[in-house]
Amino acid sequence: MLFLQITRCPEAGCQLPAEITDRFVLQSTDGPIEHVKIYCLSKHVFVMPVERLLPIEQPAPLPDRADRVQG
Repeated sequence: MLFLQITRCPEAGCQLPAEITDRFVLQSTDGPIEHVKIYCLSKHVFVMPVERLLPIEQPAPLPDRADRVQG
């Protein structure tokens, strides 16, 4: 199953959304480490460990309809 995975670009000062295009494991002296390859909207490309990914801030939820309608 394929689905879009989004993170933030780790480039200093960029912070645009970036798509995770690949996931893979590389061996290290401390054991296997999961890595990702990401591309941002400004065409920055990174290969980095998963634990260094930056989360996308979730937008605030919309208020309930009753809260938006003024009586």
